Amino acid sequence: MLDYPMGFFWSAQMSQIYRELNKLEEKKLVQSKVEPQEKRPDRKVYHLTKEGKETFLNWLNKFPNQLTELYRSRFLMRIFFSSQIKLDELVFQIKRYKKEKEEQLKYLNKVEQWIKDYSRKKEFKEDAFYWHLIVKKGYKNVSAGIEWADECLQLI
Repeated sequence: MLDYPMGFFWSAQMSQIYRELNKLEEKKLVQSKVEPQEKRPDRKVYHLTKEGKETFLNWLNKFPNQLTELYRSRFLMRIFFSSQIKLDELVFQIKRYKKEKEEQLKYLNKVEQWIKDYSRKKEFKEDAFYWHLIVKKGYKNVSAGIEWADECLQLI
């Protein structure tokens, strides 16, 4: 369920998620139950234990000292050294970057709709407000990237 709205700010492979869930289960922070399905393989559903919920809330309330993440971009590193490549290649790559950002904007629009749909459900109404705050941050980041690309293309 949460993969869809979280995908733009936190990515993980399914194999990584299941590995972590197994570790959490070993620590008795989550508990799993196998649910049979008719036309699909049985699925494992995980629930937080009481200790798991306490651990999660402790983690949630301990904000890191540095709130901004270190930023590494292979794309920007290439821009930094772009005096070594042909200008038309640089223009092509910046246009490509802009197109990717425009696709991200479409994705965020879908996430926004997903949040609206979930906010109609009583159990997600309060959560949806906070999810919306994250999407607003996503819109700002993506819009800034598009604006930056446009400025670069004008300067070039």
